[in-house]
Amino acid sequence: MNRTFYLLFVVVLLSLSGKNPETLTYFHSPTFPAQNTTISHEVVNFNDTIPNDTLFVIKNEDGLLHSYSRKILTGVCIDGECRLLNITLYWTVTGRYLGFQLPQGEFLSKTEHDPFTQQDYEHLHALLADPYSNLANYRIEELVPMVENDEVDGVSAATIAGVKNYIVENAVYTTYTLWHIVHGSTQKKIQAYTQKHLQPELAIQILNSSNQQDVIWALENLPPDIKVTQALQDKLFALAASNELLVSNKAIEGIPSNWLDNEKDQLKLFSHFENSSYFTQVKILNKLGEAPKLATSIQLTLAENLPELNGSMVKHVLDLFTIHQASNRESEKIIASLLNHENQFIARKAFQFLNQQPVSNKKVARQLEKYEQKQN
Repeated sequence: MNRTFYLLFVVVLLSLSGKNPETLTYFHSPTFPAQNTTISHEVVNFNDTIPNDTLFVIKNEDGLLHSYSRKILTGVCIDGECRLLNITLYWTVTGRYLGFQLPQGEFLSKTEHDPFTQQDYEHLHALLADPYSNLANYRIEELVPMVENDEVDGVSAATIAGVKNYIVENAVYTTYTLWHIVHGSTQKKIQAYTQKHLQPELAIQILNSSNQQDVIWALENLPPDIKVTQALQDKLFALAASNELLVSNKAIEGIPSNWLDNEKDQLKLFSHFENSSYFTQVKILNKLGEAPKLATSIQLTLAENLPELNGSMVKHVLDLFTIHQASNRESEKIIASLLNHENQFIARKAFQFLNQQPVSNKKVARQLEKYEQKQN
């Protein structure tokens, strides 16, 4: 996202929330652009210790879910003294950390109540965006000591080596608290809310995101009963051909089997087979195995390529043929030719497949008899 849009997005959000644009804000790129936004709210049980049950829902000019925010008011205790943490956190439509906003005049503090520097804020912003932070593996009591009044001392403790690279220096409790809010139950509630309202138009916007994390989330969370539109179908088949292996495989997995009930759509998927990696080819064959019936054109193409395939891929192709009981005279002859293959694994797989089929070609039947005699 270019800087002009980034600034516009922040100004729009702040204007709608009644905040001065000079308010301290840090934002990453949203999942997709929004020229204008509207804000509503939902009452949510977040199942955490933050005394606030309001989730602000932000929609774009088309009424599509765009992002979320939550106001956080909680105590941060430093050297036995507690100070109110007043901050608004933002998430993208997929639940990815988007950014934070501090009210005008508000600040975060560290040891001896020293305020955060700009570098500290930027560091915190980067740390909160990391879903794989080592902070997930610790309780706060393991990172900081308890003081006499049973409050947590968030900064005076020596930082343990396991989290040193995951916190703002001298701000253990603040970093820990915010990270766990960002990646805790609030995130799960947001993702559940988006999935519940995931219609084709919104799904396409997410799948068009430049952020792979957003795309993967959408591919993993498409509702099985989502309305089938041509635009969504085209997008999913296009992603199946992605050069990004994870995206490609997730897209193939996400294609509903009822989208493959005709030759035209099967060919959309199979058209990527030849230029795909081995693992993607396996995914394509497995997905075709879910189709009601395998297209004859695909069967013939696969059969013609069998002599050039390695043993593992031959097995996957013949397994697909077995699932669909796919057999015709042309493919039978090609598969029978594999009985003389120098790779005994391939020859054996060819025999096992043909032996369980009602072979109508007399020449193929004789080849099977000859192979069986050789093995005995």
